[in-house]
Amino acid sequence: MKKNLIALAVAAALASPLTIQAADSASVSGFADITYTSLGDGGTGSNAFGANGEVDVQATKGDVTVRADIDLRLDGTSGQLEQAFFAWKAMDAVTVIGGVFNNPIGQEAVDITDIEFNSHSAIYNILDHQTALNDNNIAGVAVAGGNEMFTGTLAVLNDIGHAVDTDGSMKNSIAAVLNANPMEGLALELGYVTQDDTTAAGNVLDVNAQYGIAGFTVGLDYLMADKIIDNAYNLWGSFAINDKVAVKARYEAVTLEASGADTVTKYTLYGSYAIADNLSTALEYSQGDRGNTATGPLAATVAGTTQIIDDSTITLKFVGTF
Repeated sequence: MKKNLIALAVAAALASPLTIQAADSASVSGFADITYTSLGDGGTGSNAFGANGEVDVQATKGDVTVRADIDLRLDGTSGQLEQAFFAWKAMDAVTVIGGVFNNPIGQEAVDITDIEFNSHSAIYNILDHQTALNDNNIAGVAVAGGNEMFTGTLAVLNDIGHAVDTDGSMKNSIAAVLNANPMEGLALELGYVTQDDTTAAGNVLDVNAQYGIAGFTVGLDYLMADKIIDNAYNLWGSFAINDKVAVKARYEAVTLEASGADTVTKYTLYGSYAIADNLSTALEYSQGDRGNTATGPLAATVAGTTQIIDDSTITLKFVGTF
């Protein structure tokens, strides 16, 4: 579930032969994501098929990797830029990244090919709600370094909500991420990002952990924010029955800062099957409970920030990669 930025930075810092190698031409990869959605109470978007995709182009020459990701959608936003960045191995165990890239804060990645479920978690949606760029992406310069056990990333960014000064100039956010792998199968992460105090949720702290052994994987993601969101967490687990079939479950909760607001919760059940090396399918059922925020003045906040609905959702996905 590591983001492309962190995966690339770690690989470059460790001089991975898969990343730091001469290349005469760019490589092209991507995916097609086909979805059928059914909502318990019906309504807009229910009982409907949809599709989106992505094309990623990457090339490495010497110590520099350059990458661009383009999102393809049916909602009128097709062709939007997801990522466009360089990663330069400035010295052993130190990589400089610059451009637009996936937000390194939080446990969950952006693309469907890199996440554990058919749907993003509420924590991912909270983080995405803070970022002004398309999806959960940010723009700036980062430095990453470390070894096989510890990796640190420090970034200077455009304010993630694109807050500006009175003269119209862009304010800045600072992001810091520390990753640790103290033992085989265990991944720990601490992330913190600042943003202008007058906008959105303010500064955000995220702590997450993941541990896998013998086909079982468990994960925990916990977030705190200065405003709007008091705290949020999700606890999930998966079991790979064999190399083709996996089952998963997730429980998540969001506590709002507003006095008297109920904790918003959601549980998700999921099963997947690998049809071929480049095609998989997954069926997911989820049920959200927004309590007293289902209607009233906080309804829009919950809908926009967490995207948890007061209903059941069934999604069937087919994901093909190239």
